[in-house]
Amino acid sequence: MEVDPRKKHRLLVKAGLSNDKLASIGAIAVLASHTEHYAERAIWRIEGQPVTGVRPRTDARPISQLIEILDEIGPTAQKPGIAPLVEQWCRSATLCFSCRNSIMHGTTAYADEDFTVFARNLPTDGVRRKRNPSDFYASQNTLTLLVEAFENLLGGIHLIWLAAQTTAPLGDIKEPMSALRRAWSIGAELDNLRAAIHHEKY
Repeated sequence: MEVDPRKKHRLLVKAGLSNDKLASIGAIAVLASHTEHYAERAIWRIEGQPVTGVRPRTDARPISQLIEILDEIGPTAQKPGIAPLVEQWCRSATLCFSCRNSIMHGTTAYADEDFTVFARNLPTDGVRRKRNPSDFYASQNTLTLLVEAFENLLGGIHLIWLAAQTTAPLGDIKEPMSALRRAWSIGAELDNLRAAIHHEKY
């Protein structure tokens, strides 16, 4: 259902956030949260540590730390085929979650006909930040691409989670690896889009 522009918050209007853009941002948020859910559970299964009745080491960890843990334990996975999937998943997830974080934790710093720029950790008012600044250039196209990337990331980590808890052979990993490489390609482009845009302009 279309939202009446007259009833939309002025910040959303000023930031150039159309209903389609907002729908894509919502899809990214849902896909990313489910991806985090299965990333934590994949760690439990690969490590083979019981979690019932105890607080696992993954509890309350941000996604950046879950990715680090997965990258560390991936080579120890017993089932053939999981290790390369985990390695590629971590490479892809690092880039895509950087984009997600700029959107979800940033503020709208600039907008034109195509792009709404989300900026995070800007050193405004001379404030020093723990993390480096980052941004995401959100057009309908870049948001649609990021949705695709997170669909692939979710599919990949769900497969890893399933494979790590069963004795059945994993089988051919060509297709899921291709999907994860596609997610990496999208993330690599979008995470550095500002440099590409300025290069094209100048």
